[in-house]
Amino acid sequence: MKNLFAGLICLFFAGVLQAATVRNLYSVELLVPQQQPRPAQAQLSQGLKEVLIKVSGRSNVAVIPGLRAALSNPAVLLQQFSYQATQTPVSAGDGREVLGQRLKLDFDSVLVDQLLHDNNLQAIGHARPALMVWLVSQVANGERDYVAPEGRVYSQLATLASQRALPIDVPLLDLTDQQMLAVSDLWGFFRAPIEQASARYQPDAVLVGRLYQHNNGGWETRWLLLNGDKAVSFEPDGALSDQLEQVINQSADSVLGRLGSVSLSYIEEGMKLEISNIDGVDDYLKLLDYVRQLPPVENAVVHRIDTDRVTLRVKVQGGESALAQAVRLNPLMIATPRVAAAEDTGSILVYRWQE
Repeated sequence: MKNLFAGLICLFFAGVLQAATVRNLYSVELLVPQQQPRPAQAQLSQGLKEVLIKVSGRSNVAVIPGLRAALSNPAVLLQQFSYQATQTPVSAGDGREVLGQRLKLDFDSVLVDQLLHDNNLQAIGHARPALMVWLVSQVANGERDYVAPEGRVYSQLATLASQRALPIDVPLLDLTDQQMLAVSDLWGFFRAPIEQASARYQPDAVLVGRLYQHNNGGWETRWLLLNGDKAVSFEPDGALSDQLEQVINQSADSVLGRLGSVSLSYIEEGMKLEISNIDGVDDYLKLLDYVRQLPPVENAVVHRIDTDRVTLRVKVQGGESALAQAVRLNPLMIATPRVAAAEDTGSILVYRWQE
């Protein structure tokens, strides 16, 4: 299944001229106050959420029921973790500051990809569309000018973009750029000269930022995203760092998010099937293949993952009796006493995995 998705993604990006390759999609680093025998639940949940966002290209993963369930039990997707001492101060949570530990979390790529697929999303791969960023600024009533690519704002944007696994390009701002794209054209968001100047870099999408600093030091920014034949404008608020984060997230959702969509419907349907005695990744994958290959099963998606059990939503042609008969003919799991569901959605069929 994973190889199939990877092949489709490669075919899709074969026509993308400026696609860039990003690394470490399934890993995150967190700055924490101390080493522990095992990372805390909150740290694992935060790490898994960041990985799901990077891999899927979508920032709203926590609102999707199946992914929200996985975030409540992230340890089953963790492959390994490690710590590295740093010289960066971090709050210890009790009013003290200590030198932080860099916690690296590596999640299982097969399980993460499968989890996304089970929730109507795709892992969009390491080849990503590149975003070209042009910036122009004005301080109070001063002159408007290009923002230097080596400046602080570009650096902040690059850091934020890396957290979304979104490659960004910056202009050289040499004589050619300045002749093709005047400051006034950037400030005015004039699309034709922006696209003509950007063509030199062959980007997949273009982001233009207009930054104005008031006398009191506050920043007001406006942005234009050119993504294919679509033009989207942003007017974020808050501190400058907050505005930059909003813009990168909105841009990444627009440029990357559409690539990871299989379906926009997250409506759960079918009977609930709870299977216990799931011992690790191999059992999990074998179980999914087994259930989906049962003749009456039309569809099966993951509803919840717990320490040693998985709950599926299964749509079965012929209902419960047809499912029971199919399992008897290929008994890799056995029925156990059924229980009432906590919510008003009928009963749960309970099985024990015995492969």
